[in-house]
Amino acid sequence: LKHTNNLSGFAMRQGQKAPESASPIVMIEINLKNTRLFGFNTNMERIYNFEKAIQFLINSIDEKTGGSRAFYSNLFYPFKGWSAPYPETTGYIIPTLFEASNTTGHKHLTQLAINMADWIVSLQTPDGALPGGLYNPQKNNEKSIFNTAQMIIGLIATYQKTNKSKFIDSALKAAKWLTNNQEDDGTWLKFHYQKEFFPSYFTRVAWPMLQTGIICNDHQIQTAATKTLDFINKKTQRNGLVKDCGFKPNSYSFLHTIAYTIRGFLESYLLTKNEEYYNTAFNLAYKLLRKYEFRKKLGGAYYENFKEISWYRCLTGEAQMVIIWLKLFNINNDVRFVNASSKLLDDLCKTQPLKNTLFLKSGGLKGSHPYYGRYISYRQPNWATKFLIDAMLLEETAYKEIEEKLKL
Repeated sequence: LKHTNNLSGFAMRQGQKAPESASPIVMIEINLKNTRLFGFNTNMERIYNFEKAIQFLINSIDEKTGGSRAFYSNLFYPFKGWSAPYPETTGYIIPTLFEASNTTGHKHLTQLAINMADWIVSLQTPDGALPGGLYNPQKNNEKSIFNTAQMIIGLIATYQKTNKSKFIDSALKAAKWLTNNQEDDGTWLKFHYQKEFFPSYFTRVAWPMLQTGIICNDHQIQTAATKTLDFINKKTQRNGLVKDCGFKPNSYSFLHTIAYTIRGFLESYLLTKNEEYYNTAFNLAYKLLRKYEFRKKLGGAYYENFKEISWYRCLTGEAQMVIIWLKLFNINNDVRFVNASSKLLDDLCKTQPLKNTLFLKSGGLKGSHPYYGRYISYRQPNWATKFLIDAMLLEETAYKEIEEKLKL
C-alpha cells in the first residue's frame, strides 16, 4: 500500500491544524503481503511473539492469590526468579487478558482475569483505598492514590465483562476515596510516592476516575478528575513536553512515565471530547513520532528541554508509545502512526527472549535494553509484557481497518 497523505486533509480531524514541523506531503509504505486471518490477523512471527508474551503473563500468576507477580529476575530472586504479586499492575493486566481471550485458543484467560479482579476486591480497605507496593500478607501495605486508580481499570473491565455489581461497587468506592483525598487544586499531597511532588503522569489517575464517574453517573468524581487534568495540562511547555512527568522533580523522565502522561490525556479525551486534552496528547506523541522517524529510535528518558538519554532503551515506554500511536490512528486515520508503530513493534520484538536463558524468562519484555538500563534494571516487569500484548492486538485491529477501507 502506498498512500499520499496531505497532513492538513485526510490525516487530520476536521478543524485541526497541522503541526508546524510537519511536512506537507508524506509518502507512506505499508507491507500487507503477510497479513493473515485466523483469529490473530498478522504475520507468523508476530503471532509467535504474541504467544510467548501471553505465556509469560500466565507464568507470572501467583497460585495462592491469583495476582500477577511484578517481575522476573534471577538476580533479584536467585532461587525462584519471580517477585511477589503486584496489585497495581495486576489491575491493568486484567483488560489485556480479556482482550487476548478473544484470540484463537485463549478463552481460558477470561477466568484468570476474573480471579485477579476478585483478589483486588479482597484487598480493598473499608474506606475504598487499595494498596501500594508488592503484596505482603504479613503486613498492611500503605494506601496508594496511583495504584488504586490502576486497579480501578481492571475492576471496570471485569464489571463490563461479567456485569457483576461487586466489581463496579468496588471501583466506585475506590474512586470516591480518590476524590475525598484530593486537594482543591486537583492534586494529591498524601498517599503517593514522593511527598511535596505531584507528578504529571497522574493523568492516569484521572482517566479511571472519569470512567467510573461516567458509568456510575457521579458528577463529583468526574469534576475531580477534570480538575486534575486541567492542573496538569497547564504544565505543558512550548516544546510539547509536560513538566514533572518523571518520578522526581527537576530531573529526567523515563519514556514510560511520559507515555503514562500522554495516555491519560488521550483516554480522557475519548471520554470527555475535551479538545485541549487531545491536543496535548497529540502534539507530544507526534513529536516523539518525528524523532523516531528521523533517528530510528527513541530515547530511554528525556529532560524537560527534550534532551534525551539515549544509551539505553526504555522498552516498556516504547510499547506504550506504539499503543498511543495506534489509538491516534483510530481517531485521525493518519497512517503514519501505523507505519511507525509497526516499525517500533518490530524493534521491540527483536529484544523479546523466545526461550529461557540464564537470566531471562521466555516471552517477557525487559524493562530496559540493554538489561542494565536505568528503567527497571535487570528485570522483566509484567507491565512491560502487558503493554507489548496490547500493542500487538491494536496493530492487528489497525491493519484490519485499513484492509476494510481499501477492500483488499
